[in-house]
Amino acid sequence: MVAERPVASVRLIGVLPHLDRPFEYAVTPATAAAEAGMRVRVRFSGKDTEGIVLGRHAEPTTDRALAPLARLVSDDVVVPPAMMRVCEEIAERCAGTVGDVLRLALPPRHARAEKADRTAAEKAAEKAAEEADQAQDEQAQDEQAQDEQAEDPADAPAADTPPSAPRRPGDRYPGLAALLSRAGSPEGPVPRAHLILDAADPWTIVAADAIADLGPDRGALVIAPDGRDVARLARVLTARGIDHEILAGAEGPEKRYRTFRRILRGATRVVLGNRSAAFAPVQDLALIICVDEADDLLEEPRAPYPHTRTVLQCRSAEERSALLFLSAGLSVPLRALADAGYLAALEPIPAPITQVRPRIVAMDEYLREREGPSGRSRMPQEALRVLRRGLAHGPVLVQVPRSGYIPAISCTFCGTRARCPTCSAPLSLRGRGGPLHCAVCGKREDGYRCPECDRPEVRAVVIGSTRTAEELHRAFPHAELVVAGGAHGPLEDAAVPEHGIVVATPGAEPDPAGGYAAALLLDADAMLARAAFDADVEAVRRWRNAIALVRPAEQDGEVLIVGTSTLPAIRELVAHRSRVFIDRVLEDRRDLDLPPFSRVAEVVGERETCRRFVDALDLPGGTDVFGPVDLERPEDAGRARAVLRIAPERARELAAVLRAAVAARSARKDRGSLRVRLDPPDVF
Repeated sequence: MVAERPVASVRLIGVLPHLDRPFEYAVTPATAAAEAGMRVRVRFSGKDTEGIVLGRHAEPTTDRALAPLARLVSDDVVVPPAMMRVCEEIAERCAGTVGDVLRLALPPRHARAEKADRTAAEKAAEKAAEEADQAQDEQAQDEQAQDEQAEDPADAPAADTPPSAPRRPGDRYPGLAALLSRAGSPEGPVPRAHLILDAADPWTIVAADAIADLGPDRGALVIAPDGRDVARLARVLTARGIDHEILAGAEGPEKRYRTFRRILRGATRVVLGNRSAAFAPVQDLALIICVDEADDLLEEPRAPYPHTRTVLQCRSAEERSALLFLSAGLSVPLRALADAGYLAALEPIPAPITQVRPRIVAMDEYLREREGPSGRSRMPQEALRVLRRGLAHGPVLVQVPRSGYIPAISCTFCGTRARCPTCSAPLSLRGRGGPLHCAVCGKREDGYRCPECDRPEVRAVVIGSTRTAEELHRAFPHAELVVAGGAHGPLEDAAVPEHGIVVATPGAEPDPAGGYAAALLLDADAMLARAAFDADVEAVRRWRNAIALVRPAEQDGEVLIVGTSTLPAIRELVAHRSRVFIDRVLEDRRDLDLPPFSRVAEVVGERETCRRFVDALDLPGGTDVFGPVDLERPEDAGRARAVLRIAPERARELAAVLRAAVAARSARKDRGSLRVRLDPPDVF
């Protein structure tokens, strides 16, 4: 052992839940350089295990002999103390282990990439020193020239009047400048806000302007759902000459670790990425931007399943970084955070509607009656007229629902979705002609009647999108037609035909340079009938993202929605910056005790294992337990799910109980697989 601070406290990665705590090891002369945040290898339970040093101490807390640190993997501080506190906070919120969070935060080390980056860093340091000397010489020459001009004022050039800066899209939101002025400030409250962009304001431009307004010594992190979104922002930043790095999960291990080290040593202060970049170690992080936080791509599929929004909130609190959410529409979680005073709403300066969004029309009763029998079809004549007008000015977009949506059940007469009277989850059919049942609480509804019209007849909503392209090809045989999404794969933005038709599923729409001349949103009722409690909110989000790609009305941009025009979700699109729909959603969820007015945990595992786990829980008072209920899919045979619901103010208590129960189960070495998730997006 070394003489100075011979004890190292180490947090192990990849150990069992009941071992998720710091362990002490002896520091040897070979590992004397180990400090807080560095990777080490230790012997634990007879295996070579990776860990992160939490700190060095003079005395151990135990009388037992300490095992030595086996090896110092790298002298890079990969997990600074602030990041370690973020990981601990996330583990507590999600009822998980710190080791699992560290596995999400740290890319696997790659020795060759580390060696190459060290060499590059040395060369960069030498080049920086040469440039500094050259700049000093140039400054001395400039000062000498200024002195000579001062002696002869007649030779001094006349001062030019600086040109006025062009108006930018972000300038329409005055609160954005106030947020950026306080970004990274060590004093006062941390600025956090959400900004609902008008369709005419590209999020890439607004984000690039915000990054450009930061000081040169301030760092920025931008998280977008999809790699295509990241590439779009990267192109804008490159055109402006703003240095940045892209930290993406799709990169190979060598490239990813090399990028990680460049960010770690501060080679660049602007980092872009998707979900995996939320833990990027940006130096002097002052601004965090999250784009379209309600996208399901930002939901972490690995334990402990933290949402990217949660990770960024923890980082903002710990590193005092300004937090900005950009989106085309307001999500329920953001509205709940705004109502709680956590987020400020940045409103735009009022402008004519024709300048900020396309003309949006819903296929209402007047249009259907005027058209006759074809007005009730899936693709009425009005839709073809909109596409025909749009093709004369540019490309047009046709959005169709994703074929993988789960069929929901609705009334055959009024279209009201069938819900469970016990837990308010959507009902579904068990087999063709089978009984209605609830997948959350397991109740069977043999005598179901619609709460709106009191009729017993129901039907399954089946969505098919394959024939859309065929129908359009017959209607427009001379127009170039391309399909994006699903089995056809993504379509590059540059591949959009100039006067062609793009048929895309939600989220797969390419973004052409000049925008779409028109958009057609088909099967709106089917999207709203998806078997999920947030189907209406999710449909509005996907529609708004498509509308944001269409030119403003003053440039002849128009959008037609084919669906029941009296539905609140469709009326929300026609209204401009309305809050009526989201207010109604929140009111309904309050009455039904659904999130965000409750917090939910999900326990999934083998049938008997799940039952024993739930029965043994010492749950906080007021916790509702639904299930366990057998899962329906063939691959889940023999597995069951239980849902726990509690008031938001007691969510930490529930998380602590679940975390302790999982650790106790691990210590007992109970058999059977089990998964615990807090706030799962698809529980209802």
